[in-house]
Amino acid sequence: NIEKFQNWTKADFKKKLSWYLKIKKNNKAQVENVHLEKMKNWTYNKKYGVLSHNSGEFFSIEGKRIKNSNREVNSWDQPFIKQIGYKGGIIGLVRALINGVPHYLIDAKFEPGNYNDIQLSPSLQATYSNLNRVHLGNKPKVVNKYFRKNFKTIRKFWVTEDGGRLYKKRNLHWIIQYYGKIDTPGQTYKWLTLWELDKFIKMGYYVGPHLRSILSLI
Repeated sequence: NIEKFQNWTKADFKKKLSWYLKIKKNNKAQVENVHLEKMKNWTYNKKYGVLSHNSGEFFSIEGKRIKNSNREVNSWDQPFIKQIGYKGGIIGLVRALINGVPHYLIDAKFEPGNYNDIQLSPSLQATYSNLNRVHLGNKPKVVNKYFRKNFKTIRKFWVTEDGGRLYKKRNLHWIIQYYGKIDTPGQTYKWLTLWELDKFIKMGYYVGPHLRSILSLI
């Protein structure tokens, strides 16, 4: 009956919340301040006034002067984050049926600038520099598993990002229906229903902006 189903969903959500809190508790990453000109693999070009990665990939920090604006002030200067090549990245969300109910593969992901350290993020959240392993690290776990075969595209198009701090940035939002074997790529991943995601969103800062954005396309 309905009451039994509601009790089951509430109990299952408590397990998902406990999983999130465990990931957050076990996160050992530390973030500390470092002088911009002393960062490893990053160089400040005094001639052009640009901070960029030595590989020529990822992004750069550039100053922009805005003129003849109809905003609060007519003109101003500010730094912008500019993606190399304006290619942005891929924000991917995997959907699969579990016991006949649509579930979405979510990553409890650490980002150094996260307000809450760990935020619920899409299945895939990476720039093309990450995917091409410019950083010499591992390729995101879900790429070969889910985005190569046994899937059908539900939504796929470019979405613009915040233009107040990112210069002409966009990301490819890609939602797929997966038909292969259901598993989890690692301990930071979990399959959640839309009801569970809605519960997390209403709790405040648990859900990252990329996941909130791509969920709007469903």
